[in-house]
Amino acid sequence: VIIQPYADDNDRASSERPTARPLLLCCVKPPQSLARAHAFRRWRGGPVSLGAEDVMAEAIVQFKEAVQALHHHPEAIVKKQAEQWLERFQEDVDAWTVCDAVLHDPTSTPEVNFMSAQALKRKVQQDFAELPSVAIRSLRESLVALLLKHGEGPVRTQLAVTMASLAAHLPAAEWDGIGALQWLAIRMTGDGSNPSRFSCLLELLIVFPQEAGSYRPAVHPERRRSFARELILESKSAITMITTCLEQLTMNTKNAYEHSLDAYAAWVRLSQGRLHADDLPVEAPQIDAATLCAHPLTLLALKSLTTHDSRPSQFDHAVDATCELIRATRTQVVDSRDSDRHSSIPVSSLQLVQVIVSSVLELKPALLAASQSEGSLDEIAKGISRLLAEIGEEYVAVIAEGNPESIAVVESILIVTAYPDTDIASMSFVFWHKLSNVLTGREQRNASHEGAGELIRRKQLFFPAYVQLIHNVIGRLQYPEDFQHWTREEYREFKRMRYAIADTLTEAASVVGAIQTLHIVSTPIQELNKAEATVLTPKNTGVDWRRLEASLYCVRSVSKEPPPAGDPLLLSILASLPNLPEHPQLLYTAVLTISAYSEWVSASIALGTDSVLLQKLLGVVHRALVSTHTDTRGAAALALKHICDAAADHLVTFLDPLVQLYVMALNSMTDSQGTTPHLSSPSTSHHFQMHADDVIQIIEGLGHVTTALPVEQADPVFSALLAPISVLLNAMFPEVMVSVKPDTNIAVKYFDCLAAVMRYVSHPELVATSFHELWPMVSRALVSCGNTDMRCTEHICRCIKYAIRTSGHRLTDIVNSAASMYTSLFAQRRQASLLFAVSELVRSFGNDISCSQAICLSVEEVILRTAESLKTLSDFDDAPDVVDDAFLLLKTCLKYCPKALANPQIVASTLDMLICGLHVQHREACCSMLDFTRNLLYARNEDLVDILGQVLPPRGGALVRSLLAGALGALPSSRLSDISGVIAALLSCTYAQSVVWLREATSLIPDHVASASDKDVFFHSVSRFAESGDGHTLGKSLDDLSELCRRSKRHRIAVAESLLKT
Repeated sequence: VIIQPYADDNDRASSERPTARPLLLCCVKPPQSLARAHAFRRWRGGPVSLGAEDVMAEAIVQFKEAVQALHHHPEAIVKKQAEQWLERFQEDVDAWTVCDAVLHDPTSTPEVNFMSAQALKRKVQQDFAELPSVAIRSLRESLVALLLKHGEGPVRTQLAVTMASLAAHLPAAEWDGIGALQWLAIRMTGDGSNPSRFSCLLELLIVFPQEAGSYRPAVHPERRRSFARELILESKSAITMITTCLEQLTMNTKNAYEHSLDAYAAWVRLSQGRLHADDLPVEAPQIDAATLCAHPLTLLALKSLTTHDSRPSQFDHAVDATCELIRATRTQVVDSRDSDRHSSIPVSSLQLVQVIVSSVLELKPALLAASQSEGSLDEIAKGISRLLAEIGEEYVAVIAEGNPESIAVVESILIVTAYPDTDIASMSFVFWHKLSNVLTGREQRNASHEGAGELIRRKQLFFPAYVQLIHNVIGRLQYPEDFQHWTREEYREFKRMRYAIADTLTEAASVVGAIQTLHIVSTPIQELNKAEATVLTPKNTGVDWRRLEASLYCVRSVSKEPPPAGDPLLLSILASLPNLPEHPQLLYTAVLTISAYSEWVSASIALGTDSVLLQKLLGVVHRALVSTHTDTRGAAALALKHICDAAADHLVTFLDPLVQLYVMALNSMTDSQGTTPHLSSPSTSHHFQMHADDVIQIIEGLGHVTTALPVEQADPVFSALLAPISVLLNAMFPEVMVSVKPDTNIAVKYFDCLAAVMRYVSHPELVATSFHELWPMVSRALVSCGNTDMRCTEHICRCIKYAIRTSGHRLTDIVNSAASMYTSLFAQRRQASLLFAVSELVRSFGNDISCSQAICLSVEEVILRTAESLKTLSDFDDAPDVVDDAFLLLKTCLKYCPKALANPQIVASTLDMLICGLHVQHREACCSMLDFTRNLLYARNEDLVDILGQVLPPRGGALVRSLLAGALGALPSSRLSDISGVIAALLSCTYAQSVVWLREATSLIPDHVASASDKDVFFHSVSRFAESGDGHTLGKSLDDLSELCRRSKRHRIAVAESLLKT
């Protein structure tokens, strides 16, 4: 690699190229060329005999051609080849020299320069270890020259990030003992005569705080934390540098104020010890609020808020800076005496808070003007709304106290809520949520000293604001006239907006009160009821269904804050639902409203409300169930389920029509394949059709009603539910099999319905009796589908599962045949559902002596066959469902039938599977393996302990290496806690042996990845756990070692290769 350092940089203009002093560091190997000869030059055939300079020149040309092809070649295949070549090029050591030379080349195009800067950044971040120590200083000097050479733009930004990454690698001592920031300030500014140098320094001041604590540079975790601390401690100096840069830059310098504000915002955040906006402080604040209040950059930020008309860009950057200042006022001070216990704001921050709030409130006229601009000033409104929302959220505890300044803030936020653009209005929703939490006492963190009387006073004080909030948002819920022409994405966005407003209405209702909120939101419905009662005109003539639907949606939205049971207003609203105009959207919302208030309706009927209301509501649900619109039918099925669940005792008298409705729905099931039609678009057929999932919801509802009956009365109802399903399934799977194969799609749907009946009718004796009769048919179906249709097999097994769970010991006599059948089918085809079916037998009958032998034989057979089919890691990746269910079965055996695992062959095969497949790239499968392993090692069954003592020692070293490789990079970091638990269990199980295995495994980690001291820290925690059981220290040290080994792709690969080599 040739890195070119430059002399006398401070005396040269940034556009000049200084005299180079080449330093040869190693031989240059020619990069591989692309396959397309016409697109890229090929190296000469035979040995390369070019001199170093010729090879360098050829490599540069090839790199430029690749970039040119990537951006401009007309053929897609050539673009792809160029992209692949450039990716390989960045991995190669030659990239250091080529990128450096290209960036210094005055003939390089902006595209080539940008690609070179990106590649150089990646090399510094990920491959810094490739550089010899003597080349680091040369690299640093070259970067300084490049920063000064390239003007403002994406290339310089990439170079600034590169310099920040270099600083992350090099401790402060390597920067002449003064730290990277001070060193760069001296080098960049020189004698201070060139303003462009200050612009470059300002770019670095923007980038450095953003890179504090970044995980992109492959540095030691402790070095990353040290770098972040170094920058935090430099906060005061950095802000002084920003001020100096702004003073030196002329008024005509492009984006001078914007860049200064960006840098100031980043360093204000860092000065409070926070690496990112939402982080908790990692260090004590370096700059107090009083200093920030008097700082000229704070004055610049607040003054720039008034430039929204003349300089919108400066205004946007001022908003960012002001938001950071707002957060800085909330930073907890070290001295608790500085904090008023009645306020969430430190006393020292009050002056800055007052300055900020007064400056933001002065923008209220601009916000009002923007709200009337028909969208032309929305960008300005976004900035002002963001500031008000930030103030509201950060100072919510103070605002809740209700002083005049707080009321002014709330009034301004109400303007945001009323803004025509819903995206802007929604910026205030989080504030209203937080304020309601404080006002209702749900959030007592900052107001624990307040009593009930104070809470009542505050709610009364903010009552008008929340009433106005309700009025501001309910108009946004109405469908526009052209909604039928919406795209699917537009419809989804409208629903998301409705959900957000519904949450806000719920918060408002908690302050205003349920009855008052219902009075406000149900006004259109009340008006309709009055008109129908007084005007002798045709029903629903000229009624705007959209306005009624929005009102009804609001009523549904506040169901989490309902009025007392029996409230007359809500009763009248629900009683009026059958009289609403005919429209699918309106009917859809009506049945969802019934669903939301089902428990309230049950409570009201229990208090003596006329059951005619229930009849009316069921009529609405029935009308929706026979709708031609799919979503409306689905909502009706959901409503029927909820109202049956809540009011089961009151629905007994309606069982006959409910069963008739169920039979009609069952006979009309449609195929569940395909997409659900849009709510406003009718189905392809006008016949009554029901989705299978909706039928299951109806069955669930009827199951609740049937369960509420005594067994004698429930028997005929249960038979009525079961009869249409069993008749069809018996016809599909007769005793004498026919040549025509049954339609498995229909079989799946009807077995799902059968499973729902078995699951939701909680009369075990009825379910057991019926399932005994159905068992021959179920067995035939399972044998018929078990070797051909995995989906059907899974659904049949699910049906059996729910029958067994409901019936319990009453189905003991079918266990032996079921276990034998599962084993036979699994021998023919490795289906995960069969493993889960065996697991259900173990769960329900594992302790039953009469069938435990059959269960143990089945477990042994399926586990050994599973082990035979999983010999390589790719086998595990290809069948993660089988892996998951196999280890879930083993875990179930540990809990319910340990003797099923008291077999050395099973335990040995299981450990072999763990060693081979632990790194399966499937979350559920991997977690099941780790969970079982931990439970197995903690097991105290004497037989299992003896077996582990025989089979574990020969495999212990390999198991530990596999666990450690997974923790250090072969598995996602989210598995660390699980692996730590397994290692702790292993240490608890085998003590000294595990310590030896861990020592041997840890020693295999390459020294360039983890030093001897790093390994010693981890091993010390291992020894400490073995002695005292300190699991926290063990987990923390494994996290640290994992972070160290994961710091780059090369490190991860090196660790995996070292630990997993055979």
